Amino acid sequence: MPDEDWDGDGREDRWSRKRDRLARLLSVASILYTRGSGENGVAVTEIAELTGMTTRTVYRDIKALEDELEIPIFTAGRGRYGIEKKSFLPPLPLTLAEAIVLFLATRLIARWSDEYDQAVVSAFTKLADLLPQPIARHVAATMLAVGRAGPNEPFTRNFAHVAQAWADGRVVEFEYEPSDGEARHARVRPYFLEPDAGSHNVYLIGYDETVEAMRTYKVERIRSSTVTADRYEIPEDFDPDAWLAHSWGIWSAESGVEEVVLRFDPEVAPRVRESVWHRSQ
Repeated sequence: MPDEDWDGDGREDRWSRKRDRLARLLSVASILYTRGSGENGVAVTEIAELTGMTTRTVYRDIKALEDELEIPIFTAGRGRYGIEKKSFLPPLPLTLAEAIVLFLATRLIARWSDEYDQAVVSAFTKLADLLPQPIARHVAATMLAVGRAGPNEPFTRNFAHVAQAWADGRVVEFEYEPSDGEARHARVRPYFLEPDAGSHNVYLIGYDETVEAMRTYKVERIRSSTVTADRYEIPEDFDPDAWLAHSWGIWSAESGVEEVVLRFDPEVAPRVRESVWHRSQ
């Protein structure tokens, strides 16, 4: 029993250290963004004074922000750093209720994610800065839960390419390895990205120029990718909800829908009736 208690205390200590480190990183990132966005950046000594840390700890945290969260930090001179604001979207004037909605979304992501994703962790870190401290602590804990999963650098890189191509309206090229058959080259105009909670995967829906048809690709099966300079426009009549209206998971029905009638035991019927089910269910 004493050994088990010691192990439990050790885990709690590690958890506390991780929370403390997250709070430090969040604080340093916030100062770099608000005070270090100009050409002169902000001095490490000033960050140390504002946070109550040593300059050595500040230097270490700045390196962690760059290496682990890939935050675009620039050097403005000896001992001075800043964050490239142009690499971020404009700040959102969220109400508390809106921020809580985003918090609930982070909980869904944590339940859904089975791999470490730097974009998810970075987004959680920024979200925590918007919320009251009690709720921010839960966001931090959620982020640490996601961080326990194993890293998947190829997915992170390819997802970033697909997302960038979709946002910029540019064609993305990639090598794709299907579940059956040989790997092939694809040249796709991204129309939509859709997560599938059942399989814990993200799917790319778009027009594949190599086969001249709409296709759905599992992002996890992309082995390498490149965002091209070629532009495209999503057709005005493309409706992702209509495309997925009769889907089973992510796969769309192309040959009509078969209606099935299910009968439930009276004891569970009220529970079934009160839930809002997807059309495919």
